[in-house]
Amino acid sequence: MATPYMQRRRSVWHLKIRVPADLRPLLKQHVVRSLKTSDKVIAQARAIEAASAMNGIFMDIRRQALEIIAGVKDDKRPLAELRQFLQDHADELAAQPKEFTEQFIRALRGVRDLEAGRNRQDQSWHDHQSNIIEAIKAARLQGEVEGMARAIREGAGARVAPSIAEIRAIEPEQEGRADPWPDLIPEFYRDRPDFAPKTLIGYGTTFRHLEEVIGRKPVREIAKGDIKNFADFLRDKPSTRSKTGTLKRNTILRQVTEAKVFLRWACDCGYLEDRGFDDVKIRGATQAEKRQLPEEIRRAFTPDELQTLFQSPLFTGYKSPTKRATPGPMMARGTDAWFLIIMAHTGARIAEIATAPAVLKYLDDVPCLDLIDAGSKTRNARRLVPIIPGLRKLGFIEYAQRQAKAGRLLMDDGREKRSPDAWSKRLNRYLDDIGLTDDALVTYSLRHSFRQMLRAANLNHEVVNRVFGHETGEVGAGYGKQLSSQEARQVVSKVRFPIPLDHLDRR
Repeated sequence: MATPYMQRRRSVWHLKIRVPADLRPLLKQHVVRSLKTSDKVIAQARAIEAASAMNGIFMDIRRQALEIIAGVKDDKRPLAELRQFLQDHADELAAQPKEFTEQFIRALRGVRDLEAGRNRQDQSWHDHQSNIIEAIKAARLQGEVEGMARAIREGAGARVAPSIAEIRAIEPEQEGRADPWPDLIPEFYRDRPDFAPKTLIGYGTTFRHLEEVIGRKPVREIAKGDIKNFADFLRDKPSTRSKTGTLKRNTILRQVTEAKVFLRWACDCGYLEDRGFDDVKIRGATQAEKRQLPEEIRRAFTPDELQTLFQSPLFTGYKSPTKRATPGPMMARGTDAWFLIIMAHTGARIAEIATAPAVLKYLDDVPCLDLIDAGSKTRNARRLVPIIPGLRKLGFIEYAQRQAKAGRLLMDDGREKRSPDAWSKRLNRYLDDIGLTDDALVTYSLRHSFRQMLRAANLNHEVVNRVFGHETGEVGAGYGKQLSSQEARQVVSKVRFPIPLDHLDRR
């Protein structure tokens, strides 16, 4: 009996079944099937049904096929036994689902090539196996079980090899769809309603680069070499944002993975034959990348760095809106300053703050930042974040009320509308301008700093994850997962900002 597992790939749950040991030479180590949902409860229900169906695939007839094929390959069983087996069990083999017939074809092809090398005198059997393979593919495509059984039986019976004209007559038309692959992107997106706006932006960039490499060729004609060319294109693509002058390995990995996700979807839909796209690898890591520690990729601010940030001109006086990093007389606290203050005191993601409403929600008497609609990265991202005393002291409640009264979002200044990516670039430039130039230190690092604040408060880890918007994967985390008023009061009473910000108190 195969053992099923559930695993999450990006945002979609998949069923992974470990194949019985005696079938692995034919069916590989695992069989993976998408459950086509990001909801764990729905996925579990579908997994039970799918696992039952998949376990039904591993039948005695297949074990016998494997044993004989393996025996022929090892020269322990005669080729005649394989011929007879194919003839005797043609109907049973023809009734097997696609998952088996594809592997069966590959196994037969291996025997065919081996026998051709061993014994050129048996060229007729070599030809018959080729015909069996092509006929199985044709009949499977058309759903003709009887035709498949007839092809197996006639091929195994060692009839006279058909002519070239006859072979062409039974060859199927090329599988898949002839549509240019970019025309299928809207359909792909409709099948992925869980994609967040930022994810869609990332896929859009990937698809533009892929089209630059392979053009608008029909989806059914996309080959494994196309994806290798795409990976090489990204490897050599110039980048002004990287110190090496080329794309970072993580960027290459993300885009190649997104291209593979699209192709797997096309294969699952029957638009394209799987040609081993997942086997394509990106460039290896450089020595510098191998030596880089996880905390060097993105880390929290140190107390000294927080002092540098909150003592900078944006908070103590700047020259003009276009020269925010230059000291000057302007003291107005605009959305740039508030963005950094809010992120440092709530740990909210950039995209969440950029789209959050100004109207606060209350858990009894505790005001909270409302990320119910703005939080979309995970299920736990939809949450309320209590306003801690340090943030209240800086006048945040009054700022939010003014924004709400004007009918604006939290980060809406009434003039320029900025996307999350635009906010990220704008604020990261400011960090560079004030001397915080460490590559591992970005605006998002304030989220890491807030996580440290939650840990330092000795809160229950489930409460920490509810406030922070992380999923734990634990069974108990799904019960009472919404933050309670009692838990909100704990956050307010225990969480403290690591440095004093008395100079920012506007009360």
